[in-house]
Amino acid sequence: MKILEGVQTTVWPLSFIMRKKMKTNFKLVVKDSGTYTADSFTELIWIVLRHRLQHLCKGEGWRD
Repeated sequence: MKILEGVQTTVWPLSFIMRKKMKTNFKLVVKDSGTYTADSFTELIWIVLRHRLQHLCKGEGWRD
């Protein structure tokens, strides 16, 4: 069964993912909603904006 036919994917070992997840430098805690984490401030801003825009496009408003 080929779900992503013609698309090249990379499989990362779990140990790499765990190490990368623990090395985040920036963390934003949103009261009653959760947290955002990233390796750079620019990446953190991008993640927050992208997430909130997804809610806006779904008709849920500008929220977490």
